[in-house]
Amino acid sequence: MKIWWLNHHARPPVVPGITRHYSLARELGKLGHSTMVVNSSFDHLGTMLPEGPEFGASLEQPLLREFDGVDFLSIPTPGYEGNSSLGRIRNMHAFYRRSMDILKTERYGKPDIVIGSVVHTWGAFAGYKLAKHFHVPFVYELRDLWPLTLVELGGLNRFHPLVLYFDHLDRIMVQEASLVITSAPLMKNYYKERWNIPEEKFLWITNGTDLEAFKKVRQNAREEKNTTKIEIYYTGSLGYANAVTDLVDVLIRKKGHFDNIHFHLYGSGPLKEKLEKISEDSELNLTIKDPVAKNQIPELLMKADVLFFSLKDSPIFRYGISPNKLADYHAAGKPILIVGNFAANPVIEAGSGISIPSFQDLPEALEKLSFAGSEELEDMGQKGFEYAVENYDWAQLAEKLNFRLSKLASAQNQRS
Repeated sequence: MKIWWLNHHARPPVVPGITRHYSLARELGKLGHSTMVVNSSFDHLGTMLPEGPEFGASLEQPLLREFDGVDFLSIPTPGYEGNSSLGRIRNMHAFYRRSMDILKTERYGKPDIVIGSVVHTWGAFAGYKLAKHFHVPFVYELRDLWPLTLVELGGLNRFHPLVLYFDHLDRIMVQEASLVITSAPLMKNYYKERWNIPEEKFLWITNGTDLEAFKKVRQNAREEKNTTKIEIYYTGSLGYANAVTDLVDVLIRKKGHFDNIHFHLYGSGPLKEKLEKISEDSELNLTIKDPVAKNQIPELLMKADVLFFSLKDSPIFRYGISPNKLADYHAAGKPILIVGNFAANPVIEAGSGISIPSFQDLPEALEKLSFAGSEELEDMGQKGFEYAVENYDWAQLAEKLNFRLSKLASAQNQRS
């Protein structure tokens, strides 16, 4: 089976960012399928093409590369600055238009199934249009509820023309898709409530992790700490949605109270320079560092005593969460400190750490960590690892996906 998987932000394992599509495609390859991931050459995290100076945001022709049996076709799109800028809108539309123009030529053959993945809605809609063009099943993948996220987390008015337009495209895709993949467990409720989409149309495929890579580094992990401080690590975007400024506000307000705790934030984003300056000027126990490639995450997380996760409070999380980093955090076998109100909170389900509803509760949580014994922390971490083995194995998740995709392909062959 030949699968095309379109996601503007899908990233190969050699750069920081989302590697969900690469990981699932790699496992599908082991099951006999060929997957081409179609992404943009550039997004708000930067270029997808770090291998050489000839490849950058100014890429003029599509670039086909292979990573562990997974083809990545990078569509040239213009660079921009600012996650909420007009430049991003132009970049998104360029991906939509150019990916269709390039793939309709049949230069890369014909697919058996096309998966269109959000974010953003235009990128997924390009997948829908290509599936129609080639008369093959369309699968709609929802990693975020666009445009609802733009309203409830991004602050756009629900009657904004772009919101109304994306909502129209969203409705078309969810109604006409042969299968709808969701990354969070309760996303399906949004569509069942709004448009009465039947339960059997949905498949929940959570974000997973490379368990074998974590098992290997866990075996080689250091046994003795080099410092008496509690080292708390965060990996991911440094943006408003991640509420990292709220963390800094607490550290400033409680400066001197937790000298035995040091935060390390590995990431990039619109708030990075601001956070670096605040940390330097206020002399906080806070270090801001550049993100690392996905294949370096297991080794990095082994250096931590506790792993940190937070999101800005929003009603959107009533449909659950499934961040890549939580799968990695659990697999690392480290206790997790999580801040926010979420339905189906995996840290609570696993018993793998401390969950608090808001940053007002952070000082109390840090105090609890300061006095926690090593056995208590190790027990949390072990529960997290066991939860990862049961829920986050990419091979098992790919098996679930393979079952449903194979049924679609078989039905299509019978109709043909």
